[in-house]
Amino acid sequence: MKRIITTFALLTAFAGSAQVFEKGHVQDLVRKGTDHIYNASPDSAEFYISKAEKYIPQHPVIPLMRAMTILWSNIPTISDDLFLQMEVQLDSAIELARIKDPNLEKPEMIFFAMAAYGLLAEYYADQGHTVKAVGEANRAYGLMKKGFDIVDDNPEFLLTTGLYNYFREKYPEKHPMYKPLLWFFRSGNKELGLKQLEMACNASFLTTVEAHVYLSYIYLRYEYKPDLAQNYLSALCKKYPNNYYAKAKYVESLANPVDFKNAPLDVIYSLITHESSYYRLAGYVFLGYYEEIIIRNKEKAEYAYRKGLAYGDELPAHGEFFKSFGYLGLARVLIEKGEKAEAEELLDLALDYAETAQVESEAKKLLSEI
Repeated sequence: MKRIITTFALLTAFAGSAQVFEKGHVQDLVRKGTDHIYNASPDSAEFYISKAEKYIPQHPVIPLMRAMTILWSNIPTISDDLFLQMEVQLDSAIELARIKDPNLEKPEMIFFAMAAYGLLAEYYADQGHTVKAVGEANRAYGLMKKGFDIVDDNPEFLLTTGLYNYFREKYPEKHPMYKPLLWFFRSGNKELGLKQLEMACNASFLTTVEAHVYLSYIYLRYEYKPDLAQNYLSALCKKYPNNYYAKAKYVESLANPVDFKNAPLDVIYSLITHESSYYRLAGYVFLGYYEEIIIRNKEKAEYAYRKGLAYGDELPAHGEFFKSFGYLGLARVLIEKGEKAEAEELLDLALDYAETAQVESEAKKLLSEI
């Protein structure tokens, strides 16, 4: 009898009654799997993905989670081979969503197809495949617009709606040259966008980590409020101790003479010992800053900066902030030593890679004084 009941339950789940957006056993499995994805624990993530797959074998969340596992186990340096693996999973997620809902009208299928299109667009854009990126972005945007109308009842759409509302207004402010290209997009609302992203941090379960990441990015790069970024990044570090991307960004949020007095040296040393050149770049650059600004050991600072920037040389398409921050710091050290010729070269490089007004303004100031 027990076997019959179990079989009936599985058949019912296979028929589609179990949905990821609905509270229940399937959602619990997806939640647990998602937590392991963001903690860069691929084997544990796959354990829960496989368990969920038994209940919803043809659901797009399964390949999407496998794609996210690849992404967050290797972020941000995704090789071509790894992306090919991701691409297979993302294409599968889109196909499954369209099989279940050909016109993509159901919130759950809209969400998973939109997420897959968005990840494809992001990778193609990073690789310079403009035509492919625009194609996938257009498909994602079409689904995003559907999300605008259902966000009140579906908190997973708070992330994309919030990002749109914020960047639709903020991006052309920072980059006026793009403003004429955006006239046919619906208007946004920066304040509402930030509020929606903050709500996504608490109300959603699939997108809460992404909401934390994007909010911290906004406060670091656009609003220049590192203290607010610290709140979101420290929360991620506590919940996901193996998430080195969050660690690197958290230390970045502290990178000023006041906050860096309390810089977590254990986090910096963990970055240094990571196998990825990206995290070693970040770790050594922050160690250089600590030695320069807090300890005031210029010799050790120079060594750490140079060590980090050497790892940066291995990353032609990643780590722009860490490179600019390292070039600027090393230039300060060399100016004190009287080695102004090399310092000038480094300041030019700092400006080439600058992603923040803080680095840009200080580099320009030092150049004017040499």
